[in-house]
Amino acid sequence: MKIWFGFLFGLFVMSHWSIRAFAWELKAVTAGERIGAVFLGVFILFLILLYIFKRYSTSFFHGFLAAIGLFLTVDNILFHWVFQLHRITSGPEANLLESLFVLIGIALVYYTWKKEKIVV
Repeated sequence: MKIWFGFLFGLFVMSHWSIRAFAWELKAVTAGERIGAVFLGVFILFLILLYIFKRYSTSFFHGFLAAIGLFLTVDNILFHWVFQLHRITSGPEANLLESLFVLIGIALVYYTWKKEKIVV
């Protein structure tokens, strides 16, 4: 019964909100709002990282950091710059934020590469 309730609720949600591009009809209009939205996502990611750091092994944490770094680097370079499919924000601050995220991504990959030792 629960699975059917979840399925029907999912259909309702998708049919009601899928035609709107903004979650709960929120829209970041100003540069401050757009940067704030990006940093809200960064803050949530930081909380997830803190949870993983406390709960799981160091190798798992480093693997998670490496995955974030690879995603930041590849997504920004390939999809944002080369193919121009989308941007981090819709304003001019995207150039600075994307460059910063590429540098952070490279730093995360380099950090995890140096921290993880291969045991033979």
